[in-house]
Amino acid sequence: MSEKVVFITGGNAGIGLATAVKFAEAGCHVAIFSRRADANAKAQAKVEACGVKCVTFAGDVTSESDIAAAIDNTCSTLGRLDYAFNNAGVEQAPTPLPDQSEDDYRRIIDVNVKGVWLCMQHQIPRMLETGGGAIVNTGSVASVIGMANIPLYIASKHAVLGLTRAVALEYAQQNIRVNTVCPGAVKTALYDRFTGKNPEMEQAIEAMHPMGRSGTPEEVASAVYWLCSEATWTTGQAITLDGGFTVQ
Repeated sequence: MSEKVVFITGGNAGIGLATAVKFAEAGCHVAIFSRRADANAKAQAKVEACGVKCVTFAGDVTSESDIAAAIDNTCSTLGRLDYAFNNAGVEQAPTPLPDQSEDDYRRIIDVNVKGVWLCMQHQIPRMLETGGGAIVNTGSVASVIGMANIPLYIASKHAVLGLTRAVALEYAQQNIRVNTVCPGAVKTALYDRFTGKNPEMEQAIEAMHPMGRSGTPEEVASAVYWLCSEATWTTGQAITLDGGFTVQ
């Protein structure tokens, strides 16, 4: 993994930052794409403390021009693109179906689906230039099950898995592997927004997982790293990381 390059959206906090550090500790150079320049700078310092190069880009994952410029600049600055973790996403507040708005639809579908689609469109040609690579997209347990009151989020994460499977088949013979990680509840800022930091709600969510706890960003990062570095005969898969939630 030394001297390879990974591009991570939503890479300045939570699962994205944990994954950036995981790759950096293995000697990979890192490109971080997220909305907030100030948070990107803090993440960059943490990654560079591992002794690798790190570049950051503040932009909108739903903007093709932002994504294209960031990937082009990654390759011109760091020399190549080997791995990508398309991790940026937004949640949906639980709401009865009739109360959900078209603005909700556009925000969730654009970020969670269009963002992944745009990233892969621009990542894959760059990976082909150096003989292939590996992409991991962030799904959710919501990629494989249904849940009441969050249908837009469920639909978006089902779509991420569908994109993963289709693109994995398209590039299976060109040495590009594409997989999805599907976490259950992981303690991140998104988790805090979803629960409102309500202790009773947090306890209820943890009780839904047979292992009796939520996951950590580092546990998801380890799976992403494995899919890129060692899972060389694995493509088109949904790797579920949920403390047993979906096997009940």
